[in-house]
Amino acid sequence: MFPEFIFINFFIQMDRNLQVRLLYCTKCILLGFWLVLISKPTSSGQGISNIWVMGYESGFAGYGGTNIDFYHGYPDTSYVYREMNFRMTSSCISDSLGQLLFYTNGGYIANRNNDTMLNGDDINPGNYANDWKSRGFRITQGALTIPIPGNSTGYYLFHETIYEIEITFMNYIYQPKELYCTKIDMTLDSGKGAVVYKNVPVISDTLLVGGITACKHANGRDWWLICHRYDSDIWYTLLITPYGIDGPFVQHAGPYIYQGGNGQSVFSPDGSKFVRNTATENLDIYDFDRCDGLLSNWVHIDFQDTTNDAGASISPNSRYLYTSEYPRVYQFDLQSTNIGASIDTIATYDGFYDPIPLFETSMYLHHLANDGKIYINTGTSTQWMHIINHPDSAGLACDLQQHSFKLPTVNAFTIPNYPNFFLGAEGGTICDSLITGIPGAVPHTEAELFLFPNPVRNLLYVTTGRSSAFNEIRVFNLFEQIIQAPIHEIQNGAYQEINTSSLTPGVYLLELISGKGKAVRRFVKE
Repeated sequence: MFPEFIFINFFIQMDRNLQVRLLYCTKCILLGFWLVLISKPTSSGQGISNIWVMGYESGFAGYGGTNIDFYHGYPDTSYVYREMNFRMTSSCISDSLGQLLFYTNGGYIANRNNDTMLNGDDINPGNYANDWKSRGFRITQGALTIPIPGNSTGYYLFHETIYEIEITFMNYIYQPKELYCTKIDMTLDSGKGAVVYKNVPVISDTLLVGGITACKHANGRDWWLICHRYDSDIWYTLLITPYGIDGPFVQHAGPYIYQGGNGQSVFSPDGSKFVRNTATENLDIYDFDRCDGLLSNWVHIDFQDTTNDAGASISPNSRYLYTSEYPRVYQFDLQSTNIGASIDTIATYDGFYDPIPLFETSMYLHHLANDGKIYINTGTSTQWMHIINHPDSAGLACDLQQHSFKLPTVNAFTIPNYPNFFLGAEGGTICDSLITGIPGAVPHTEAELFLFPNPVRNLLYVTTGRSSAFNEIRVFNLFEQIIQAPIHEIQNGAYQEINTSSLTPGVYLLELISGKGKAVRRFVKE
């Protein structure tokens, strides 16, 4: 390619003010061209979520790994030779410079070299995990990676698998029964990262399939993670802080939900709205309070479309909600006084398929990319994605272009599960600082200890903040009787495992003693 064409391509991608300056000062064009070639655009600050990992295992024609890289402000696709297969579950993370750190398909974790991460195998237990770990989990939003607040090299991976659960004699449901947490430390294994612990239950209950997502706390540092209990109106939230994982907190909001698979959950970019769109339960919209993690002002919308595939996304300005319900994509105005009445059909599937009619390029799962556009995958294995080019615009002006983005390889309806990493503190609220006094949040001066899961069935995990160590741990009942032999010396940042299987169900107190005094936490044994 000739240099002038390269320059034109870079010129189009530049900020408008920079274009004007270059046109005004023609003598600086060659210098500007040179600077563009050796420097990265300003969008590089979004490196943490710039890479999308998808595709099949390499080895067959048309198959293999696909990476989409938004580091330069536009989607740069590449073929990647790797062994991991993806279906619906995909979670990956990059560093601030845009270098891929690790990724998972729900079955195991691979490092940046596409090898199994040290201790990263078998990150979900059970028969389903064994059957699908090599093929990729068929759980939409079945894994989510959250950077540990205040820790530049630590990550929590939240994930779930499916179990066969007998509810009555010979009557089974297939649902998750735990939300697991796996911790990754990127300083280990010569910087390739390693799993410190895995498959630790942080929520123990029958849950809806998938839909794991998160939103920044109003302080701009911590995280709220949300998921739903099966056959109920119960939402669980976890609060993720530099001191660990607090919760789960329980709230009743919206309808009873029985099925969650083949759907999608999403927060608005500003964190004010939460949406869950499911194929069988249809669309639920809530206001979300980033201070206390509570949902309110529930709005339910039914669709007449019959579909097994339901996706959702929200525009960068947080105003327009997009949903896919085969064979259409709808837009809703979240600022309308009647959100349901604001529905507008912006696309109807045009019948395109590739390579045979079995492989329709229908519209399924969505994701708002770092270039400000919304990408939608297909409900079958194809090489195509759809793009909403101007999602902040109303109606057809949003410009949804069907099968307009071709991938290097076939993709099995995979799309990443990223929260909005770049949402800052919510100014003007009572909890826009890092020290909060809200229910459920851990004040900075008292957050030297946390334990999970709570309630607990068997193993209880206890850890401290990085500035504290305790000499002794004791477990009491409510009559202040010691019911387990004391455990000695838990160092700062370390984890202590306590087996509670011998305890009868009830409420207990955990007392930790240090040179500075005592700390007491309550836990529930199920």
